[in-house]
Formats: sequence, C-alpha cells, structure tokens
Amino acid sequence: MKTTWIKWSASAVTGLMVAGCASYPDQATTRQMAEKMVFEAFDASLAHMKRLEQDRSQQICSKIGDAKLSREEAAEVVKLARASIQYPASGQLTGDWKAGDRLAHDGSGDRIRSGKTEANKQNGALCQNCHALAPGEINVGNVGPPLTGYGKQRGNSEAIVKYTYEKIYNAWAYFPCSNMPRLGATRHLTPEQVTHMVAYLLDPQSPINK
Repeated sequence: MKTTWIKWSASAVTGLMVAGCASYPDQATTRQMAEKMVFEAFDASLAHMKRLEQDRSQQICSKIGDAKLSREEAAEVVKLARASIQYPASGQLTGDWKAGDRLAHDGSGDRIRSGKTEANKQNGALCQNCHALAPGEINVGNVGPPLTGYGKQRGNSEAIVKYTYEKIYNAWAYFPCSNMPRLGATRHLTPEQVTHMVAYLLDPQSPINK
C-alpha cells in the first residue's frame, strides 16, 4: 500500500510539472510581461516614463538568464556605441582635472524626488561608486577596476586620450553590454564634462596619479 501511494504521488507531481511547463510563456512573451509589469509599477510623469524605453543596444544587452551575446549582436552594440560618441566643439579631449575630481565624487543628477527631477545645473559622474580613485580614499566601490595611477601607468599619448574619452562617453564601444554607464551617450554628462574626467585620469598633477 505504501509503495503504491509513493508511485501515485510521484506520478501526480510529474504530471503537474509537465502541465506547468506546457503552460509557461515562451521567452519573448515572458520579456513582454515583465517589461509591462515594471512599466506599470511606476507612478511618474510621462517624461520620467521615457526612461523605461530601451534603445536598441539595451534591448540586445537585456538577454534573459545566462544567454550569451552572439558575435553579431556584440558587433551591433559596438557599432551603435561608436556612432553615439560625440566630441567637444573645441576639439580638445582633455579639460580641467580639478573639475574632473569634483565630478568623480559628485552623485547629483537625474534623481526623481516627489515626482520631479532633481534640479541641478549639471550632473555628477560619481565614479567612486564603482572604482577606487586617488590613493588613500576609503569610500569607494569595487564593481569596476581600480583607477588609481591610471595616467601614471598609461601615459597621456593621443591614442590614450582618445580611448579614455570614448570609454567614458560610451564604454560599450569597447566592451559591449558591460556594467559601465554610458555617461555621454545617455546625455548624463556633456562632452565638456567628459573632457574633465579624462584630465582627472591622465593629468600628472591629478591626485589619482600621485
């Protein structure tokens, strides 16, 4: 009797599992349902809701589960990222390292409070959230690689300056779908602000290179 009960229970569980799997939505439908739930969970203005609309690169990078980017998808992300990069009108890719220092530790900008976007003249970059910066700083993150000694290790050749500018502006041009925010491409930072960040990383006088 006990053996029969065990066999019946196992069969019932298996049947339920099969039924559940058969009724579960496919990947595309699951994505649509999830995005709809997230969208409807926000209670904000239409301008703020625009933030939830993914561009083509984000759509490619938002793969479900452990799905990997195909070579073609990665190439498309890089192509889109490179097309997004804009350079300052001055043509100079390095600015004021002191301004860059302030930006690297400034977390202001784009925050929504009481249904309104935070009022500020310019956004900050808040690099310290993810990177170790100047030697001795304690309140820094470790999501990204340490930037301590960035310029001392790499120099400040024209190629390095250009690479650093583009990496800050849109890191996906080099590392598709990385965790690095697309600070310039999303208009969070202006091209001029990006030049200040470049100077902060590369100028020999910057505390990051001491």
